[in-house]
Amino acid sequence: MAGTQEPVEGLAIAEPEPSPPPELTADDDLFRQDLPEGQEPASGGRGRGIAIGVVVLGLALAMVWVAMAARGAGGLGQDPFGLEAPGFELPLLRNEGSLALSDLRGKPVVLNFWASWCGPCKDEAPILAAAAPRWEQQGVVFLGVDSQDKEADAIAFEERYGILYDSVVDDDGSLAAEYGVFGFPETFFIDADGVIRAKHVGPIDAQTLDTYVASILD
Repeated sequence: MAGTQEPVEGLAIAEPEPSPPPELTADDDLFRQDLPEGQEPASGGRGRGIAIGVVVLGLALAMVWVAMAARGAGGLGQDPFGLEAPGFELPLLRNEGSLALSDLRGKPVVLNFWASWCGPCKDEAPILAAAAPRWEQQGVVFLGVDSQDKEADAIAFEERYGILYDSVVDDDGSLAAEYGVFGFPETFFIDADGVIRAKHVGPIDAQTLDTYVASILD
């Protein structure tokens, strides 16, 4: 009778190699969820995932197109350097009457587009308010353009931040569009001949403001 075979010392017994995972094919559903035993996954999961991706990509491209169209919609576009500043005549915010850009010809002008509901405008308002009296002594005119705003809110904004220079009212935003303004604040630096020499997008700091103003005094 055959006895039990004892393992031979020093002899390694090879373990069976694990089977490789099955390869996925184009028909496999990569989006299937764990389902109760016996229940088949619904077909089309991968197709739904691809469809969602296409929709998201389409929306992203549409948003980029809208943004680019908006940026190029203004009369100046996004590259106004060396171009004549578009003329305008608009009512003053706090005073009676109106003001035309042509009234300022012969003087350098800092033209700032803003609105009381604009968060970044609040950051730069004290900087503009502090710089204006100093530069006005050298003949520079600071002028605000309050765009798409409520009159009471705009006046309260200027009082809060101590802005003493004039602002004109751009009720429907048409002047902002003409200047190619895409978001507030934006500031244009116009020389005495009415030519735009610099443009700053977003809230401006004191050093940058002084640099730009000095450039239109030359």
